[in-house]
Amino acid sequence: AGADARVWILLEDETDGIRLTVRDDGVGFPPQRPAEAAAAGRLGIAQSMRGRIADLGGSTTIESRPGEGTEVEFFVPRQRPEKR
Repeated sequence: AGADARVWILLEDETDGIRLTVRDDGVGFPPQRPAEAAAAGRLGIAQSMRGRIADLGGSTTIESRPGEGTEVEFFVPRQRPEKR
């Protein structure tokens, strides 16, 4: 995010799951950057972030613009007890 960037973290316990939002006021990046990185074989966002959350049935949203910082939101639904 850059040496002078600040970060905010919000953890919300919602009825149907948990939502974690991480936002910074750093340098940001162009919206196409994650797709370009994945195409080049750099899978940090695709596998480490999106993949792990998807494995839990959740979703990941990433919004960033150069010079405007980045916001990443993870949502993981609550596990429902198995019916017997």
